[in-house]
Amino acid sequence: MPATLDIQYAIREKAEQLCREHDATLLFLTLFGSTLYGTETPGKSDVDARGIFLPSAESLALNKSPKSLRYSTGTGKTPNNTNDLDIDLWSIQHWLLNLLPSGDTGAMDILFSPSHKECILYKSELLEEIFNNHAKFINTSFEKSYTNYCTGQIKKYGIKGSRVGTLKSIHAFLISQIHEHEKTCKLSTRLHDILNHCGNEKFCSLIHVQDEEGLYICGKIHTGGIRIAEFMTRIEKDMRRYGARATEAELNNGIDFKALSHAVRSLSQMEELVQTGRITFPLHNRKELLDIKQGKYPWSEIEPLILSRLSTVDTMRKATTRDEQFDSAFAEACVLACYRNGQAANIAPSSTPRFQPGFSIPEDTLVAILRKLRAAELQYRVKILYACESGSRGWGFASDDSDFDVRFIYVQEPDWYLAVAPEKRRDVIELGIEMTPCGELDINGWELRKAIKLVQQSNPPLLEWLSSPIVYAEFGPLASLLSNASHDSISPLRAWHHYRSLMEKSRSRFWEKKPTIKTWFYIMRPLLAMRWIEMKHKFPPMRFDHLVAGTITDAPLRDELAATVTLKKQGNETDDFTPPLLAHEFMLNEMERIDKMSPLISANTAPTDFDHIFRAALHHAWPR
Repeated sequence: MPATLDIQYAIREKAEQLCREHDATLLFLTLFGSTLYGTETPGKSDVDARGIFLPSAESLALNKSPKSLRYSTGTGKTPNNTNDLDIDLWSIQHWLLNLLPSGDTGAMDILFSPSHKECILYKSELLEEIFNNHAKFINTSFEKSYTNYCTGQIKKYGIKGSRVGTLKSIHAFLISQIHEHEKTCKLSTRLHDILNHCGNEKFCSLIHVQDEEGLYICGKIHTGGIRIAEFMTRIEKDMRRYGARATEAELNNGIDFKALSHAVRSLSQMEELVQTGRITFPLHNRKELLDIKQGKYPWSEIEPLILSRLSTVDTMRKATTRDEQFDSAFAEACVLACYRNGQAANIAPSSTPRFQPGFSIPEDTLVAILRKLRAAELQYRVKILYACESGSRGWGFASDDSDFDVRFIYVQEPDWYLAVAPEKRRDVIELGIEMTPCGELDINGWELRKAIKLVQQSNPPLLEWLSSPIVYAEFGPLASLLSNASHDSISPLRAWHHYRSLMEKSRSRFWEKKPTIKTWFYIMRPLLAMRWIEMKHKFPPMRFDHLVAGTITDAPLRDELAATVTLKKQGNETDDFTPPLLAHEFMLNEMERIDKMSPLISANTAPTDFDHIFRAALHHAWPR
């Protein structure tokens, strides 16, 4: 299972901070290593994350842009434990133009990592062109990188064709084929016999030194003029140097099974890449890899398995008809597009909160709310398009004990909407009410289609959200599109009746129970909203001070209302309350007037292309 939602949020938060510290923007972030492969060991595996960042144009111009950024909680002196975190980020230039062309296995894993959706912590739309055209970033020669990586993980155990394996093969030949009387002969007398039995291109080959034949073995030159006895001594010395772990491996002691599992993994990935042109995560053979990693197979079984896989990959490589070539021009175009499109779309973090003057949220509470929103995106696999504060904090008269009413609009992935009856699927996300050290959090969201339908129905709560003075997150143009559409499409008459209903419910509570300042304001705000609609034939603003400014001309009454707002902010919502004289008289007169009237407000609405708004928001969130 991927890391918990809190850990995932913390990883993304740290990665974004790392980018900000180096004047860069995060483009992509994924859980990596055993989590991506599907081979993590509960309680033992550490957490790895890798990603891509976009250096600023300024840092590039000044030659200050790093190729990579790294964060680690480990010491580097000992292996990481389950509590450690490693984050490695590469610049888009280094990843696309350097690492991928060379066939770097880690860079390739990032290219195909979106196949494991649960591991993706962040993916900018700027990289969609890259992930959707992965064939342009692979070469049929990439198997060399995978094979080299594989042999690098296993060469110390004496596998055939490795450094230790070559030394073992030569040593075995010398012991079994060289007679005692031959040891005083020159190496040249048996040089070609050794090559025929033990030669390989990488670790044992023929070499010429000043017109004399010799052997080039594991990086050392052995001329044909030395005695065989001297040659045997050299080989035995190198055997002692390189072969200790190989000898242990034969006894199944001291084996790095994790390294061996990586070797088998790399070969399995190469097989899939040659066959299909892609790599899918989590890996299909993850159970086999986990068994190897946990030491369930002895070396005597792993060695032939790896040899067989090496042979299979080599055969497949030679037989494949695939002929992909890395498209350098396309890669360079993708890098340039990140800068052009990034600047046009303003790729600053979309979740940056914004507050109107006079409105704020305590920093610890803000962090808690943003964590909850990010966790909801990860848990439900949605994208939050807009999140704001509703209720008394959005109206502008929150008390010390007021809770935080967070409301958001989210969009599902496109496939969610491709169903026979998507309207029957659940279209709300209710995180519920939670008491935290920061206060009481009440966080709920509505799905995009539901939200648009409610705008069509002139739903006042949702329309109020769009003008909230406290916005926690905004991704794309949804809020502005809906706000502009609401000017023509809402029914002022329907909104008026909504506020009348609210006023009547609050009035009943005010008279039936102990009057509180909270219930008094819950009567006054709908009254002013109705007055606004009657006077302007438009939907009223969310903020209470704007309602007062647009509907009350009497200065003493304005002052009294402002003083009452201050009183509510400074007190407790359930404290005893005596209404102020002028404001309370105004409230009673307004209620009496409304009880006797039928509003002369038009119910007509203009047609609006809400399908266009839905498609625009969906495309912005999940670009194809």
